[in-house]
Amino acid sequence: MHQFPRKISLFYLITVAAIFLLVVLSLCLGAVHISFAELQMSLSGDTSLPAYKILRYVRIPRVCAAILCGMALSASGAIIQSVLHNPLGSPNVLGMNAGAGLAVILCAAFVPFAPKVLPFAAFFGAFGTLLLVCALGKHAGNSKAAVLLAGVAANTCFVALADAVTVFVPDTIYSRAAFKIGSLSGVQLPVLAPAAVVIVLAIVTAFLLRSELDVLALGDESAHALGLPVGAMRFCALILAALLCGAGISFAGLVGFVGLIVPHCARMFVGSEMRRLLPASVLLGAALVLLCDLLSRLVFAPHELPVGILLSVIGGPFFVMLLLKKKEPHHD
Repeated sequence: MHQFPRKISLFYLITVAAIFLLVVLSLCLGAVHISFAELQMSLSGDTSLPAYKILRYVRIPRVCAAILCGMALSASGAIIQSVLHNPLGSPNVLGMNAGAGLAVILCAAFVPFAPKVLPFAAFFGAFGTLLLVCALGKHAGNSKAAVLLAGVAANTCFVALADAVTVFVPDTIYSRAAFKIGSLSGVQLPVLAPAAVVIVLAIVTAFLLRSELDVLALGDESAHALGLPVGAMRFCALILAALLCGAGISFAGLVGFVGLIVPHCARMFVGSEMRRLLPASVLLGAALVLLCDLLSRLVFAPHELPVGILLSVIGGPFFVMLLLKKKEPHHD
C-alpha cells in the first residue's frame, strides 16, 4: 500500500521529464538543426540569430500544438470511457473527430475566416455527433457494440460530407489532405490561442468534477443511490469531452486514436480514479503526440509524415487488440 503511491509519483516524474526532453529535442531537431546554445540564446530574446525566427514562427507553435492536442484528446477519451462505461470509447471511434472536422470545414468554407470561432464550431460538431451516436446506440439496445457501430456509421457519413464540401469549395484552407489525416505542420498562434484557452479551462473543470465523475463511473444505479444527478452530470461530462475534442481538432486536424490509447495506458500505471487518471492521461497524451510528431519529422527526413498517419499505425493494432480481448477493462 505504501509503494503504490510512490510508483504513481515515479510515473508522473518520468512522464514530465520525458515531456521536457521531447520539447527540447523538438525545438532543436528538424530540417534545420539548432544547437542547444542557439536555443538558449533565442529563447532569451536574441533576435539576431537565424534560429530565432524558426523557433518563433515554426517550432514553438508546433510544440505547443502537439502538447495541447495530446492533452485535449487524451482527456476527452478518459472522460468518455469513464462516463459511457465503454473501453472502446474515444473521440475518433465514436465519430466525434469527423463531426468536429466537418464543422471546422463548413465554418472555414462559408463563414469569413475567424480563428477564434473554429474551436467552438468544432465543439458543436463533436457534441452533436456524440449525442447522435449515443441516441442511435440507445435505440439499438444500448450495447457497447451498437454504440461502436453507430460511431463508425457517423464517422463515414461526416467524412464523406466534409469531402463533398471541399469539392464544392476547394479554396478553403482546410481542404488540404493534411487536415483530414491530422497534421501539426503550419500551426499558427492565432488559431492555437483560443483553442488553448478552451482546453485548459475544460481540463481544469473536469479535474474539479473528478469525484462526481468517479461516482458516475460506478454505474447509474450506484450513482443514483449516492445522490448524484446522473443525467445532468453525464451531460456536463460529455460537454467537456466534446469541448476538448473540438478544440484539439480545430488546429490539429483529424488526429486519431490518442483518446483511445492513452487512457488505457495511463490506467495500467495509476488506476481508474479520475483524480489520478485525468492528470496521467493529460501528461501521457502530451508525451505521445510530441514523440510521434518528432518521429514524423525525422524518420523520413527530408520528407515529413503527417503525425496522424503515425498515430493511426500505432492506434489501429491497439484498437484491434481491445476488440479481441475476452474481458473488457474494469472501470470501477
